[in-house]
Amino acid sequence: MYEAAALCINTIRTFQLIVLAILGPLVFGIAVFDGFHHTLTVWISRYLNIYLWLPVANIFDSIIGRVQEKMLSLDIQQVEATGDTFFSPTDMAYLIFLIMGIVGYCTVPSVANYIVHAGGGNTLLYKVSSLFSSTSRGAVNTVASGAGMVADAMGNAAGRNRDSSAGNSTPSGHSNEGVTSGKSGYMQDKLSGK
Repeated sequence: MYEAAALCINTIRTFQLIVLAILGPLVFGIAVFDGFHHTLTVWISRYLNIYLWLPVANIFDSIIGRVQEKMLSLDIQQVEATGDTFFSPTDMAYLIFLIMGIVGYCTVPSVANYIVHAGGGNTLLYKVSSLFSSTSRGAVNTVASGAGMVADAMGNAAGRNRDSSAGNSTPSGHSNEGVTSGKSGYMQDKLSGK
């Protein structure tokens, strides 16, 4: 099963590289059009990612091979000492290590993804979400600036009302004749655009 896992990874790698090589010219052609510029970088990163499966698997294989060599030397020492080999804790550790090798070969694609990240599959989703976030950010900025303008206009109106009522107030603090003229003057200013 250990050898089958290694063969499976290499077969899948070869198949995917052939498919990517066939699609390469099509990707180069599509990348010319507006909105498809990202396809070229995604294709290159995926090709490099899958191409790195073999070197990563070879590094893993060399580590496993070194451990297998040490395990076999222990088994040879057992044969030399007793004249026969039998199932021992060393053999159990060897079997466990082969199971770890099977699992390790299945993790080769994710390890290659650490080296070259080929995560460009959701580019359209990224563009839509960035468009939505920029639109909502623009709406928030517009509302904030509009609220600032309203607050500024209200502050100026309150100041004008205070100024007009201060000039027309009586000793009791209430304005007599300037109340209506102050309000109408303010409205005339607003209507005239001042």
